[in-house]
Amino acid sequence: MNEARVGSRYAKSLIELAIERNVLDQVEKDMTYFLAVCDASPEFVRVMSNPIIPHPKKKEILKQLFTGKVSDLTLSMFVLITDKQREGYLVSMAKEFAAMYRTNKGIDLAEVTTAYPLQDDQRQQFINLVTKKTGKKVELTEKVNPSILGGYILKIEDKMIDESIQNKLTRLKSKLNDNSYTPKI
Repeated sequence: MNEARVGSRYAKSLIELAIERNVLDQVEKDMTYFLAVCDASPEFVRVMSNPIIPHPKKKEILKQLFTGKVSDLTLSMFVLITDKQREGYLVSMAKEFAAMYRTNKGIDLAEVTTAYPLQDDQRQQFINLVTKKTGKKVELTEKVNPSILGGYILKIEDKMIDESIQNKLTRLKSKLNDNSYTPKI
């Protein structure tokens, strides 16, 4: 069974339990924290997915890292997954949980790439634009890529709006290289 599918099953169980126990927002914070730990420590992720390291040792590592920092429900899920010798799926489960949480709360993911960091008013303009376009709340992530020169690239779920200077220059160059293009004078 593939990783996303296994992670999705555990995430679905966790989200159902979190809703039932009325701790959904807390578990979402736990998953965000867990993913931040994974991003900050690739060694941790390698240890969790290494088949040579014994499962009881992995369970002990999880308990040491997360006891008191995540809810009891989240820690119990980590222990359960480790007991089933599926700790290699924890990252997948956390990512799938985040996606299910956003769906449950009616939140769309959007990513904006600009040549320079956004100022607060610009950030709010992008949030307002996406909210107006989708009718949902927005979770905006920002990337800085100086190679786009200016403008922006906005991704909303699986749609992309490329209003970067680099893209406009590429399209202009393509038109100029097209033999059928005749400039207007």
